[in-house]
Amino acid sequence: MTEKTKKLEILYIEDITNLNNSIFSKKTNHYLKKLLFNLRVLFRYNSTGLEDLIDLYYYVESLLNDTINVTLDEIKILIYRLTDTIVNIDEYNIHGETILTETIANLQQSLYMELERFKLALKSLDDKQWESIIDSQIMDTQSEFEILTKQLESENMQDIKNAIEKILQANYPYEYATYKSRKDYLEY
Repeated sequence: MTEKTKKLEILYIEDITNLNNSIFSKKTNHYLKKLLFNLRVLFRYNSTGLEDLIDLYYYVESLLNDTINVTLDEIKILIYRLTDTIVNIDEYNIHGETILTETIANLQQSLYMELERFKLALKSLDDKQWESIIDSQIMDTQSEFEILTKQLESENMQDIKNAIEKILQANYPYEYATYKSRKDYLEY
């Protein structure tokens, strides 16, 4: 078995930013990359108790560079591993675990959306009536952060409203549809 070691360099992140899994949405890829970066930060400031986290690092890196075939079961395994990491974070006895828990929470939310997309895609193979529903759900979501930071420079209120609506439609389709239906109803 080869020994796994990871560079502790956090200033050079080109190898992380160049990774991209073609199956996952932009949002999920963003949070996977963020997890790799934050794990590097933890590696830098901790010297013991890192074995499981190093394994997690290599696993996520393999997912991002398409070494591991992403299936429904693989997403479930990743969610399980992330949950296990968070539940047992105190046992690692490391400094800076808060940055890890926050990143994993965001990543898990995105992975649950990926899980639903996979389920919808599998359902569409069996039944054509689901096709229109699935088309509306399999949008390539992107990080809210990316859209919002672009809007910081904008002075045009309509551009800002359009950006916010884009975030709501892409990342919160059910909640936004419920909001729109209730908003009009409650105003009368």
